[in-house]
Amino acid sequence: MSQTSVHPELEDEQPDESTSNLSLENEALVHSLASTEAYLPAPIDINVSRAVQMELSALHWNQYGALPVSMKLTNTGDTVILSARWNGESPSLMGGALDGRYLFSQLHFHWGQTALDGSEHTIDGYRLPLELHVIHFAERFGDQDEALSVPGGVLCLVYFFNLKSNPNRFIEPIVKGLSSTVLPQSYTKLEPFPLIDLFHTFDDEYFLYWGCTRNGAQVAPILWMLSRTQEPLDFHQLKQFNRLLDRRMRPHHNLQPSDTAPSKGRHLFHVNPRTPMAVSTLMIEPPQKFAHTRWIVDRQPVDWSSPDACRQYVTMVREYLAKKKASDEDDTLCPENESTTSSGC
Repeated sequence: MSQTSVHPELEDEQPDESTSNLSLENEALVHSLASTEAYLPAPIDINVSRAVQMELSALHWNQYGALPVSMKLTNTGDTVILSARWNGESPSLMGGALDGRYLFSQLHFHWGQTALDGSEHTIDGYRLPLELHVIHFAERFGDQDEALSVPGGVLCLVYFFNLKSNPNRFIEPIVKGLSSTVLPQSYTKLEPFPLIDLFHTFDDEYFLYWGCTRNGAQVAPILWMLSRTQEPLDFHQLKQFNRLLDRRMRPHHNLQPSDTAPSKGRHLFHVNPRTPMAVSTLMIEPPQKFAHTRWIVDRQPVDWSSPDACRQYVTMVREYLAKKKASDEDDTLCPENESTTSSGC
């Protein structure tokens, strides 16, 4: 497979005709699947060994570095949504398999009761601590509500978060804002920052598939694009999401789908892989925004280049949670404000 579209140093060169034709053929293939596969349930399990490698033209990210004039964080009772407003052109995405320009609508998060059950998608059968959805709608529609019922009307970019030993400063404005949105239907204004601080752009190494979500009788056929590179956060940042209350005034967490296994014959595409052989479903590498600073030092012994990476990760988190639980119990038995000279402490 030609990889000319995925090497940054070749961006200014004109792609050869065979590469362009292949990208156009693949784009047509993706669109041909919308009428049937867009109504299959989502989310699904993502496994690189089941994905079909595909080459598509580069994505064009527009205005994601622009500073909004206002930002609002809202606890809907189902999730926490970040919305923003710009004076000029709002962020948009074009290229790849997209039919025209897609405008940013909102982004929101999915988390669980523990670090082992947060993501909606599963990776090789396992869940990661946090999942971010960046929602766009096709410009040809008036708004997101109008686009929701049409295959190709809505695009969802998916980013996974994994636990690191140190906090991620880029997500900290969201984490701090959560303290003001504990109650359902509450909101807070945030100091504006560029959206791209929360995630990263990509042209290669992503997964693509069609699938729908359901909210009662409403069915929303969506094009899903999932980055293989993860964003980081630490355990304290993750736990702040658990403070949020749902509509029943209980701690909110995801009600996970009962089955995320892909349907027989369903297409999952691995777009613009950098190498012809990929053994691990996820990649761990610094997103570009960390290029001019020291990458977060991590003491967690997970080999993300291994096809067994997710099992290693889940085992490590389970051990961490068990140690933390034991430590909390010890603190209860031997509180710090009591004398440490008594026996047993």
